[in-house]
Amino acid sequence: MNLKGMNVKEGARRMQRAGRAMVILALSVFAVCAIAAGVYAFLPSYLHVTEVIGIVLPLLLTVIWICASATGLGTILWVAGWILDGFHNE
Repeated sequence: MNLKGMNVKEGARRMQRAGRAMVILALSVFAVCAIAAGVYAFLPSYLHVTEVIGIVLPLLLTVIWICASATGLGTILWVAGWILDGFHNE
């Protein structure tokens, strides 16, 4: 195997690892936010603070948007690495 082929193979592996990491991290953050929202929903009514909703809701929507973007980009990177590795195999 020549040096150029090794670089393509290693680049494909790194693309796949980076894509997987982005997808896993984004889904983990989304899961933590969903669990936190579920816990907040089941708190007794005297612990609910209506002023917090004005802060938490926009923050939660922003986190959901960032997670969806990171998941999409990570998936594209993961698939691109997989395709690159497939083209390189002989």
